[in-house]
Parts: sequence; structure tokens; C-alpha cells
Amino acid sequence: MFNKHSLYINAIKNNNSLKLNFKKLEKAEIIDSSQSVFLSKDEILPRDASHKINALQNEIDKTYISALLLSDDTKLVKRNISKRLKEYATTNLNNEYDVAVLKNKLFETRHYFESTGIDYVYSIFHVLNLFIEKNPYTNSLISLFFNNKAYIVILNSKGEIVFAKVVEFTSFEDVKNSKFYESDVIGQKLFDEIHFFEVLDNIHAIINEFYTNTNDIFIEEIRLLYTVKQFDDEQIKQIKDQLMLDVFYHPISINEELFELVKDKHQHKSFIVPRKKPSKNSSKIWLTILSIIAIGLIAYLTIPINDLLNENRKKIQEQTVEVKKKFKLPNHIEKNLIAKKRVQDIFDIIPFDVVLKDLEIRKNGSSFHANFLSDDTYIKAMQPQFLKLYNKSSVEFVENKNVVYEGIVENIGTKPISTSMKIYKETYITDEFIPIIRVTEQLKTLFPKNARINFKSSFKSDVVTFNYLINMTVTSPMAFYDIVDMLNNELYSIHISYPINFVKTEAGIEMDFILQFHQPK
Repeated sequence: MFNKHSLYINAIKNNNSLKLNFKKLEKAEIIDSSQSVFLSKDEILPRDASHKINALQNEIDKTYISALLLSDDTKLVKRNISKRLKEYATTNLNNEYDVAVLKNKLFETRHYFESTGIDYVYSIFHVLNLFIEKNPYTNSLISLFFNNKAYIVILNSKGEIVFAKVVEFTSFEDVKNSKFYESDVIGQKLFDEIHFFEVLDNIHAIINEFYTNTNDIFIEEIRLLYTVKQFDDEQIKQIKDQLMLDVFYHPISINEELFELVKDKHQHKSFIVPRKKPSKNSSKIWLTILSIIAIGLIAYLTIPINDLLNENRKKIQEQTVEVKKKFKLPNHIEKNLIAKKRVQDIFDIIPFDVVLKDLEIRKNGSSFHANFLSDDTYIKAMQPQFLKLYNKSSVEFVENKNVVYEGIVENIGTKPISTSMKIYKETYITDEFIPIIRVTEQLKTLFPKNARINFKSSFKSDVVTFNYLINMTVTSPMAFYDIVDMLNNELYSIHISYPINFVKTEAGIEMDFILQFHQPK
């Protein structure tokens, strides 16, 4: 399948968002990977996601797209009776079972990807079965949580599936629309409590249901697989104590499992047949070249030279129009890497015996408050390092009876980043102007739920720029580096700007910065 230059796109649709994972392959080896997230509440693929996929498909002929069923109410049926289900589409799961889904549910998924096409469609049960194939267990109940549902199977002493069920839980949207919802914080806490008790009750009910029909299989352990961690160690212990069984809780990557499924061994398990890809062999290429040469010779011999010149001018004009679709926007990867390095350099300089209280990084300088155990720490250990980054660095100590020394460090005159940094060149192509409301919604899908995203201003120069203030509370400055890595996977010109602030609070580290989104007029 992935024999030569090819592209694999995995589309995972969550409740209100769509995550696209891209893998470029050369001779079946991954040479590049990235991901993007889009707001998606409608029944069709978001337009910006569609543009991105189609642009890549036009560039790489061997492009394969896989997805999970949007509405996965599948059931497992014995293979010898699956073909009798007239209203269902069925496909293979393993030697014993097929997976069945209502035909209209399969149509919904294919319709969602109508603008791009799709090659493979799987059920979560395929993901769960692949996990079991790679990790054989016996006498176990295994549950995979995804999109407010649990996909549950029970294995016998031979590791074979003998029971399967799909359970749906209360969603966060249901909690948000209830009369008990007061705020995001209280609402999240309420949702977590409801989800915990629903999981516990449903597993207990399924075990009882299973034992009423089976008396020769004894469940010895429970394995809970998650894509987003929702339980802590104490809650897992509670489930273990309540059910009096060993309970294991560990993550699973839906993206990587789907990538395994589209490989040759499991391709046939898809609900649909992959699209035929363009074939470009050498004979066709040579025939095309010879045809062009022949047409050129005929034109040269039969068309007057002035007509040829006019035709060339026309082609040049058409090419110029196409070029206008390409815009030189600020290189977001370069700017984000520079911002990341400026933050990293400062934290690397702060020694262990200095307690940082706050930090502000500006375009042309930085400053911070800190507590020092010794008054010469700054002069001996810190100032020489800061002078490598700034033209001037100084400290002013203030009286504070509660600590040994409290100082304010001021750095002025930011020096250019070393040219040894790897800088990427990027050309952005866009087909439409994206309004503020869509940009804002898109940003909400990129950042954590606790992030506050406030539009501040916009301005026009050669391009249109939207300025946002991003504020969130994190546990470590490492979260800033993760944000940079996430933004650098985007194909939009979107980067962090100054000032960048870190303030230590009782709740954690409060971080805020300016975010700029650029696009053509």
C-alpha cells in the first residue's frame, strides 16, 4: 500500500471537533508527521479541513484517508449469520465475529467526507480487537472509552471474545444544559463525579448480566482503556474495591491503532473499499511528452509567429493570476521557535537557589521578581549569562523581612537569536478569508479547556492580523513549549508575540501571551 511516496490521513471526529493526523511515507517509512484540529459541529467536513486535505491530495496521488464511524452503534454478530442482516452493513472483525452497523449510519460517515472522499472506515470495535490481538488476555473484561461511550468485551480462558456491548454515558453538554450547572469549574466537577459513578454502575451491571447467562467463565480482571485520562489512582482503587477485581487503567492511541488497521493485513476489515489511485507509469509519461512535442511542432509550423507570441503572453498572464493566490505571510514556525528559545534561555539561567515569583518577556527586554538566598548569586552566576542575551542586565534588591533577599532583575536590549537555529521556510496558500468568529472558534479547539481566549484588536498592512490575549493556568513552564510545538504543526500563520508573562500563584503558574493570526486581505 505505502510502497512509494504516499500520504496517510487519519480523521478522528470527536463530539465538537475533528482531529486530522498526517503521515508522509517514503517506501513505507514515515518521513514526516503532523496534526491539526478543526471545530466541527455540522454533518459535513469543515471547509478549512476540506481545503487542507484536498490540497495535499492534489500534491500526493497516493493519499489514503481513514476514519471511524461517526455514529458507532455497532454490534458484533457471528460470521455465519451476519449476511442475513439486510438493514446492516457488515465487515470482518476476527475469525468468529463480524461488525454490523446500520446502513444509514455508514452513509452518514461517507457523506461527511463527501468533499474529499474516504478510503477506510472502521468501528471502535476494530481498534479494541487489534489491541487484544497485540496484547492477549484471558478471563478479562476490557472497555475502551471514546466519545461518551464505552465499547466493552469479555474474553474467555482462551482469549476469545464471548460478550460485547456498547454503553453510552452522560455527556458534558448534557450536564451543561442541566439545572445543576453553575460554572465551568463546578460543571466539570459534577460531570467527573457523574461519569465515575456511571462507569462503576455499568460495569457492575454488565458483569451481573454476563453471569446470569454464563456459569463456566469467571472474570478475573478489568482493563479500562482511555484516550483522555479521566480517573486518578484513588478512583481506580475505588472501582477495584467495589468490584473486588484487579483493575488496570492505561492509555491507547486511536490514531496509531487506525494506522495499523490500514496496513495490508487488516485492510479488508474496512466497511468500504479504498478509492483507486492514479497510476503514473513511465510509458504514459513518455507518451505525454511526445504528444506535447508533436503539438508544439505542428503549432510552430502552422501558426504565425505573432499569434504564438500573443499566446505566450496570455499564458504568462494566466500564470501571474495563479501566483497571486500565494501569499507571503509571517513565518510562524520561525517566530514561535524564537519565542520558545527566549523563554527557555531565561529558565535555564535561573539557579536552583533562586525562587522565581514572576517573569515578563518583552520584544526588547525582560524582567522578573525573585527571592535570592545570597546577594552575590546574581553577580556571580546570573549576570554573565544574561549579558549573552541582552545588552544590559541589572538587579535591584528591596527590603523584605520574610526572605533573605528579594530582587528585581531588569534586562534591556535583546540580542538577536544565534543564526545556528534551524529556521523553516513556509509559503501559505489560502482560498478564502476567515472571519474573526471562525478564527476564535478554531483557537478554542487548539488550546486546553481552561484557556481564556480574548480577541483584542486587528490591523491591516500587507496582510490582515487578528490579535488575541491567551491566558491559562499551568503546572509547569513546559506547557509553553508544548503550545509552541502544537502551533508549529498548523498550516496557518499563527504565532506567539510579546509580552509573554509567567506569574506564580497558589493555583499554579498563570501564563499569558499575545497570539497573532495572519491571513491575506
